[in-house]
Order: sequence, then structure tokens, then C-alpha cells
Amino acid sequence: MLMAVKKTAKPSIAPRSARRRSVAQTGANTREVLVREAMKLFAERAIDAVSLREIVQKAGQGNQSAIHYHFSDKPGLVIAVAEFVRSMFEPHFAAAIAEIVEQEREGTLNDEHLVAALVMPLIKVFHADDLGRDAIRFVARLASDGGDLGQSLVLKQCAPFLNQIEPRLAARHPDKSREKLQFQLLLGMSSTIFGLTAIGGLRHSPFGGDHSTMYAGRFDDLIRDYVHFVGRGLLGD
Repeated sequence: MLMAVKKTAKPSIAPRSARRRSVAQTGANTREVLVREAMKLFAERAIDAVSLREIVQKAGQGNQSAIHYHFSDKPGLVIAVAEFVRSMFEPHFAAAIAEIVEQEREGTLNDEHLVAALVMPLIKVFHADDLGRDAIRFVARLASDGGDLGQSLVLKQCAPFLNQIEPRLAARHPDKSREKLQFQLLLGMSSTIFGLTAIGGLRHSPFGGDHSTMYAGRFDDLIRDYVHFVGRGLLGD
């Protein structure tokens, strides 16, 4: 009598397309971890002072060639971090421009609205969380010690936004030189970036008395007065 042979179930093998997606997802996750860790380290110290080996170790990657695989070299990594930071700013920039367009439609747009649109996206990113603070500090590092690459990246990232603010201000101030206006716009944005990196120190006053802690519990007032300060410098003769 022949005995029935029980067939052993074959191990389940995911379809090739699913395996490819899994590998791609793992690679994408590794890339983002490297970018985030690099941004944090670049924000803490000069970009040149951070080694690729340190970034790989902080990101928990065992493969020392991970950065070369994903970014080719250090400049490639710096560019990737700059693009990541831009993705953090873009929703705030888009919202600021949408609000300006609506104010134009209603006929209520004024200079203060345009100045607020210039600086508020930066302030919102900085005060969102630790990642946002790292992003602002990274941009400050990029502008101050990133050399020609760093400065060109900063200008490239903010150019589309500035080019929507500048012509609107120029139309409201036809007597001002466009070159001077553009210079003041860059100064306004730059002072916001570098000012935010030192905002903790600015809360403490050297004048003593009741003002030893400035704007305690009044963050909205601090921001309002800062926007006014930038506006006076930007729109002054």
C-alpha cells in the first residue's frame, strides 16, 4: 500500500517588486538619518570641523562608505542637507505668499505684512522643535563658514521666495533704488537667521531692574517688536 507523501510547504518569498521596495525604503531611511545627523552636527560646529566618519557613527551606521554611496562626497552631503532644510521652509513660505496674495485681493496689503512674510517663516521653523532650531543654525553656519558653496546654496534656497517679496515692496516704494532695497532685504533675512541663533541670550537684559528678563511670557510681543525693528531698517531711507 502506497503511503501518501505529505508535501512540505515552501517558504514564502515576497515578490521581487516588494523586495525592491523594501530595499529602496531602507536606503531612503538611511539617507534621511544621515542628513538629519549631519545637519545637527553642522549646526553645532563649523562644517569643516565635522568629519564624515563622525556623521556615520552618530547616525548609527556600520558601513563607513554610506555617505559616499548616498552623496558621493562631503559637498554632496552639504547640498542634500540644504535641500532637506528647504523642504522644511517651503510650506511656511508658501503660506506667507498665499496670505499676501489674499491681502492684495482684499486691498489690505501693507508694508508690515510684507516684512512679516519675510521673517515669520524663519521664526516658525526655529520655534517648531529641535529639528527646526538645527535647521536655522545650519543655515547660519552655511552662510558664515560654508565658503562659496555655502553662500550660493543659501541664496539659491531663498531666491524664489525673495523674488516674490521684492517686486511688491519695490512697487510700494518707487523712489527707493532697487539695488538698495534688495540689499536691505538680504540684510533683513540675514539678521533674522543669525538673530534667532542667539535669541536665548537676547531674552536677558544687561540693564538690570525689572527688565532683567526681557519679554518674560510675552513671546508674541517680542516677535511683533522684532518685525517692527526689521521693517524700520528695511524701509528706511
